[in-house]
Amino acid sequence: MRLLLFLFFMLLASSLAAQKYDWDDFVEEYTSDVERAEEEDLQLHLQELKELSEHPLNINTASVENLLQLPFLSEAQVEQIHAYIYLHGQMQTLAELRLVPLIDEVTRRRLSLFVYAEPEQQNVKDKLLGHLRSDFSTRLDVPLYYRLGQQQSGGYRGDPLYHRIRYQIGNSKHFQVGFRLEKDAGERFYDSYGAYAMLHDVGILTRAIVGDYRIGFGEGLVMGGSTWNSKSTPPLKTQGGIRPMTSNDEVNFLRGAAVTLSLGKHVRLSAFGSYRKRDATLTNLGEVQTLLTNGYHRTSTEWERRRNVGSTVLGGNVEWYNKGFHLGATGYWQKFNRVLNPGTQTYRAIYPKGDAFGAMGINYGYTRYRFSIAGETAYSTVGGGMATINRASWNIGRNYVLSAIQRFYAYQYYSFYSSALSENSNAQNESGVLVHLQAEPLTGLQLTTYVDFFHNPWPRYRMTHSSTGQEFMLQGIYAISRQHSLLARYQLKRKENGDLMEPHHRIKLQWTCEPSNRWRLQTTGSFHHVLGSKGLMFTQNVHYVLAKPSLSLNGQLGWFHTDDYLSRIYVQQPALYSSISSASYYGHGMLGVFTCRWQSNNGRWMLEARYGMVRYFDRDEQGSGLQAIMSPWKNDLSFQLRIKI
Repeated sequence: MRLLLFLFFMLLASSLAAQKYDWDDFVEEYTSDVERAEEEDLQLHLQELKELSEHPLNINTASVENLLQLPFLSEAQVEQIHAYIYLHGQMQTLAELRLVPLIDEVTRRRLSLFVYAEPEQQNVKDKLLGHLRSDFSTRLDVPLYYRLGQQQSGGYRGDPLYHRIRYQIGNSKHFQVGFRLEKDAGERFYDSYGAYAMLHDVGILTRAIVGDYRIGFGEGLVMGGSTWNSKSTPPLKTQGGIRPMTSNDEVNFLRGAAVTLSLGKHVRLSAFGSYRKRDATLTNLGEVQTLLTNGYHRTSTEWERRRNVGSTVLGGNVEWYNKGFHLGATGYWQKFNRVLNPGTQTYRAIYPKGDAFGAMGINYGYTRYRFSIAGETAYSTVGGGMATINRASWNIGRNYVLSAIQRFYAYQYYSFYSSALSENSNAQNESGVLVHLQAEPLTGLQLTTYVDFFHNPWPRYRMTHSSTGQEFMLQGIYAISRQHSLLARYQLKRKENGDLMEPHHRIKLQWTCEPSNRWRLQTTGSFHHVLGSKGLMFTQNVHYVLAKPSLSLNGQLGWFHTDDYLSRIYVQQPALYSSISSASYYGHGMLGVFTCRWQSNNGRWMLEARYGMVRYFDRDEQGSGLQAIMSPWKNDLSFQLRIKI
C-alpha cells in the first residue's frame, strides 16, 4: 500500500513539474493587483521572499516559525501540515500536500518555490560556518535621454546612471553576512550603503543581527516593518520578528543590534537598539518640519537635507505561545536630536511634535484547526492615542476562506514604525471594517472578493472635514484548459479628495495562453472611469524560453489613451530577476518593454538586459521640473549580473 501511494505521489509530482511554476510566475500572480503607490513596500517584501526561496526549507523539519515566514500560509494551514507529518510520517514528495485538508492548489504551487520534501537525516551535526555560499549581484540602469536637471546649472550634481551592488555570504542554517551599495541617477556618490551579520538557531539564540535590520511584531501597530499588507490577500498572521535588511531601501530599516532568545518551549524574548541619521527639511529655527523618505541627494538642496537629524531607538518584545494561543507585548522609545515641528496646516496638526516618543502594544490570538483570531491594541505617548486591529479567519472546507478585519486608529495615535492594514499610508486617523472571501467553488475557478468601509475623522490632505470611503473588488480566474485561463476583475473605490467624492471604476480582462512549455502569451485590457474621465489600455505580453534554463525572453507592447491624469492606468511590466516594475500612464501613447535572461546550466551565473520605451502622441515633452524630458520619447536600458558560488 505504501508503495502504491508513493508511485501515485511521484506521478502527481511529475504532473506538477510539467507546469513549470517558477519565481517569475509567482511574482506575476502575487502582485497582479498592485498599484504604484504600493510598489516600494512590496519591493522590500519580495526581496525578503527571494532570500527565502534561495534557501528552501525541508518541510519535514521546518518549525512553525519557519513556515510562518511565508506570507501566503495561515496559522491554520501550518498547523495542518504539522498534523499530517505527525500522523502519517515524513513527506516523501510535495505531492502529498494534496492530502492536507486546508492546502489549496494556489498554495501548493507557491510552496513549491520555498520548501522541499526530504527525509530527516539523524545524527547529522550542522557546522556554524559549514557549506558557505556567496551571492553577488550588480545592476546598472542607463537612460537614453537627458532630464532637465542634467542640462542646466543648479541641477543634478552627478551623472544620470543608476548603480547598485549587493553581496551576501553564509549558509542556510546558522550564519549570514551581507552588504549593499547604491547610487541613484543624478547623484555623485554611492551615498546609500549598509551591512549586516546574522546568527540564527544556535542554542537558545533564535536570531541575532548586528548592522541593518527590519523588525515587526504582533499585527504591526507598534513595530511593523517586516511584512507587506494588501486588501486583496486574506489577513493571515502576525509579523515575522527581526530580519536582516537585504534591500537597497534608504528609509525603512534600523541600524544597530537586535536579538531574539527562546526561553523554554513557549517564550521568546527580543531586544533591539538603533541609531541612525535621517533626511529632513528644517525650519529657520533648526527644527524638523518633514522627515524625508525618497532617499534622493541629487541637487545641492537635497544634499543639504541629507542625514541632518539623528534618531535613537530602544525597544523589545516578549511573546508566549502554547497550544494555538499566543500573547505578546511590544514597546519602544525613540529620541531625536532635533525637535519635530510639522507646522500649523490642519492636516499636519496630528503629526508628532517634540523630540521623544514611544509606543507600546499587546497582541493576542488563537488558532484551532479551521479558525483563527488575532489582534493588537496599542498606545502611543506622542498624543496619548489608542489603536486596535482585530482579525478573524475561517477556512470553510478546503476551498473557502472567509476573513474579516476591524481597525480603529485614533488620530492622536502615532508610531513611526507601524505597518498595519490601512487605506492611508500610516496607521493613524482611520477606522474601518474589511470582509474578504477567497473561494474555489468549481475545479479551475478561483474567486476573490472583498469589501472595505473606512472613515477618517480628522481632515486629510486637501480636505476641510472628516471623510468616508468604500472599496469593493471581485476577481475571478478560470482555467479553461491546461493551456488557457481567463482573469476578470472589477474594482470600485469611492474616496473623498479635495472635499469631492471620487468614484473610481476599474475593469481588467486578461487572457493567458501557454501553447507549449516554451511559450506563454498574455493579452490584457484595462479600463478606468472616474468623474466622467475615461482611460483605456491594451497590452500584449510574450514569454519565450529558448533552452531552459539557459535563455528566456519577455516582451510587452502596449497602447493607452486616457482623458487626463485622473483616469491614469497602472500596468505591471516585465522586470529583472528578484524585482518588480510597475508604472502609471495617462494621455495618449504606446509602450514597450523587453527583457532577456541567460543563466548557466549550473545556476551560478545569470546575466540580464532590459529595454523600456514610451512614446507619447499628445505631447512633445514629459515630466516636470528637473525631471522633465524634452522629447515625446523615453528609452531606458538596464543590465544585471548575478554570481552564486
